[in-house]
Amino acid sequence: MLNLDTKYTLFDSVEEMLAPETLSELLTRSVTRVACHPMNGHSGLAGGRLSYVNTNLGRFVIKQMSIDSDWIMFASADEQCRSVRLWEYGLLDQLRPHLEHKIIACARDNNGWAILMYDLTGHVYSWEKPMDPDHVPVFLDRLARLHATFWNDPRLSDPGLGLCDMTRLLDQSSLPMAQKHVNLSIGVIPEWVRGGWEVMEELLDRDAFTHLKSLTENPQPLFDALSRYPYTLLHGDYRAENLAHPDRPVAFDWQEATYSLMTIDLAWFVKQAYVSNTLGQRSAIDYYRTRLEAYLDRPFDDAEWQTMIDLGHLVDALRSTCFAAYWSIHSDTPEGQLWEENVVKQRNQQVRDAMRWLA
Repeated sequence: MLNLDTKYTLFDSVEEMLAPETLSELLTRSVTRVACHPMNGHSGLAGGRLSYVNTNLGRFVIKQMSIDSDWIMFASADEQCRSVRLWEYGLLDQLRPHLEHKIIACARDNNGWAILMYDLTGHVYSWEKPMDPDHVPVFLDRLARLHATFWNDPRLSDPGLGLCDMTRLLDQSSLPMAQKHVNLSIGVIPEWVRGGWEVMEELLDRDAFTHLKSLTENPQPLFDALSRYPYTLLHGDYRAENLAHPDRPVAFDWQEATYSLMTIDLAWFVKQAYVSNTLGQRSAIDYYRTRLEAYLDRPFDDAEWQTMIDLGHLVDALRSTCFAAYWSIHSDTPEGQLWEENVVKQRNQQVRDAMRWLA
């Protein structure tokens, strides 16, 4: 185990963390009133619970999660709550002020965990509030900063952080994992995984589907290919719904944090419609490359870069094609269904491009 120094102390309970005297100390202002109520319609997709914390100083948000009720934690064997650990050991603070996390404090919550945050209501992006086009390059820059900050950082493999490796990252949306726990009621993600795989074979070309199915059963060739390249800290779910820009860029929900190849995060972000509609996927990738090269103070070889891009798309295909396939059937609008179907079909060439590097 490497030397990880604790920067923050966890509270023993939610009650202790939310006590007026505790909040007064945390906020350096007198808190005289505290009341919590659930955030209606905003429970986490994986099964976490979100609530508002109302005080005389304003409103905050608390997220409570447990491996017994949160699919991401369960499927990735997150016994330590990696979001909390990244905060506790000060790694998230290393990204400030360029990328904020807005965490105030964390606590144990019986057999689970709780994270107290500043309230970002009205600033978080969504389908109803899409990302401002001017913010797309900003968040590409911050993604490059994140990856450069932890480039080949040996602390990332410390078991004390509990970060995902590739097995645990892929397990969160793998068909075998979702099938194995078909009777387990933990969020909606397992249903989406199973439903997506049921229609993927019809939407994908036969060779692309066969490659993806084979890699879900034996991902070792992919792992071997990834091991030949640098690793860094990945957010794991870097998309608009986990980003905000109230005054400075913010990234939250680090539950899928992973140490692996940086283009896995990049592929997850640039496939989104708001990126395609502003910069375009190719221009977004090129811009990210220039920022990462600047922060690392080194250029990438073009052939090496293309290989890493292809591998990032392949991991992304394994992680998310099932979701696009599911929504190609279940989207509320014909336009939404068509968009998701086209997303699935784009995977055909991406999978073919990447498979050559697995030989």
